Formats: sequence, structure tokens, C-alpha cells
Amino acid sequence: MKKRIAVSNIAVLIILAVSKPDSRFFFFAGLLIVLLGEAIRLAASATIVKSKTLTVKGIYSVCRNPLYLGTLIMVFGMGIQLYSSDKMRLALTWLIILAVFPYVYYKTIKAEEEFLLSAYKQDFENYLKNTPCLIPDLSAVKNAFDPSNYDISVFKKNKEYRGLAGMILIEALIALKLIYGF
Repeated sequence: MKKRIAVSNIAVLIILAVSKPDSRFFFFAGLLIVLLGEAIRLAASATIVKSKTLTVKGIYSVCRNPLYLGTLIMVFGMGIQLYSSDKMRLALTWLIILAVFPYVYYKTIKAEEEFLLSAYKQDFENYLKNTPCLIPDLSAVKNAFDPSNYDISVFKKNKEYRGLAGMILIEALIALKLIYGF
């Protein structure tokens, strides 16, 4: 899905607009989950060399879509942070999360898999057979911790710092909503 970032950003804005978080406990519990998701995204963006090679090392040896896994974990954490005793707001928040994000990333992953299959043929078919899509293969996790798989110059080129800045902004907005009750 070519518009995944725009659709995701609009969904987050709507979620922030309708939510009214009221629990510090859930805010901090969700924050830990958001930080885990961001760590996964940072590792993935320091590994993937887009459109030049099929990346199968590092965190990509654990699952084929760690960038999207990280995003989904972050969205789940954000949903926890937005806990509200107003059950209608809470239900609406989760309805939007569960309607938008799985659909967007399912379509995105399918489109990317078609491209990678056409570009890398048998290598990608082997990768498809041996590496799960989103749920990490815990038996391969030791490969994810080899520092030689990561490169700061790749991270900079992939501009993941923009996503990190966006996550910080969203977290600040959620904190303000919690503190000031809006």
C-alpha cells in the first residue's frame, strides 16, 4: 500500500483526537511496549539496504518484516497508553487500531513480497520458506545480536530518525493529554 504512512498518520491523529487517557499506570506500561517497538525499528533500519539487496541478516533473520513488527508493537503500546475509564472512547480507540493497522500492513507486506519475489526470485522464495513474516523465530534470535549486522551509515540513509522524532512527538501528545485531561 503506497499510502501507508499517510493512512497511518491520519489514523493516529484520529485516535489521539478521540482518546482521553486517564491512567498513569497504563501510560508507563504502554510506553515500555512502545520503546520495544521503536528498538526493533531502529535495529531494522540499521540493517536493511533498500532496493539494492535482499536483507536477510541481523533482525531480518528473525522475521521478514521487523520494521512493520516494530510499528505494530508501537501501535499496540500506544493503545495501552490511551486507556480510558470512558469505555466508549476506549472501544473507539481500539476499533480504529484494529481496523486500520492490520489492513494497511497486510496490504503493504503482500505488495512488497510480490516486488521482492520478482526482484530476487529463488533467494526470496527460500527466505519466505525459512523466515516468518511477523512473528519472530526465537531460535534465530542469536543472529539478531551480532553487531556486525548493523551499520550507522545505513541507519542514516534510511532516515529512521524521522520515525523516532514522530514517536517522541506522539508520546509527548499522549503525556499532555493524560496530564491535562484533554
